[in-house]
Amino acid sequence: MTEFFNTFDWDGFWLNVLVSSMFFILSIPLAIKFIPIYTIRQLNKKNKKFIARKISYVIQEICEYLNYSPYHNEELYREQISITTTKKDLKNFRFVGLIKINVFNKINYPKIILMIIEHFKKLSIEEQFELIKKEKERIKSLRENLEKTVEVHSLHLDEEMISEISDICLDIRSFEIKFKTNFGIDDLIEKGLAKRNGVFGILEIAKLNENLAILLKKLIQANYFETQIESS
Repeated sequence: MTEFFNTFDWDGFWLNVLVSSMFFILSIPLAIKFIPIYTIRQLNKKNKKFIARKISYVIQEICEYLNYSPYHNEELYREQISITTTKKDLKNFRFVGLIKINVFNKINYPKIILMIIEHFKKLSIEEQFELIKKEKERIKSLRENLEKTVEVHSLHLDEEMISEISDICLDIRSFEIKFKTNFGIDDLIEKGLAKRNGVFGILEIAKLNENLAILLKKLIQANYFETQIESS
């Protein structure tokens, strides 16, 4: 044993330890950066059908919200988009949803805002207040459903998509908080000491509708879906 250690190539041993340690240290940042990316890509490949179903759910929620709004404009609703999963996978091909607004036409985005503002202008202050309360509840319900999707299925959605959905949820939540200013003089109104002179949130709800249409466009442009534009 003594002879083994006396004849052992200690210089070579320590050189190997040094080189191995250097490669190990250099590999740490590379592993931290690229392993998660590779893992996510593999998850996306293996869970492609699952991802398509989850995005479909978000699309359906937004379509339902926009389609069942109390506003109407014949020009804006002149074209509608039928959304299906891609025909490349005929075995799992299915209908996803229908949106009454052609979200591919950028001209329609400002039209959404104008339609909503014009609709509110036709109402009295109290009618505006009652409608905006209903709209707040509708969009709150949408936010809660979208947040559940992001929270439960975040591993199956890419970062950009999660960010887009999270941003719209944050905007909706901000609107909900600011909306409470509408109740600031309710006590005085009930006592007959004041009248409601205006309603907060009309422009905000209009802008949120526009942003939802923009988000919908991004979602249905994913590789999992195909669309067909039809005249109403």
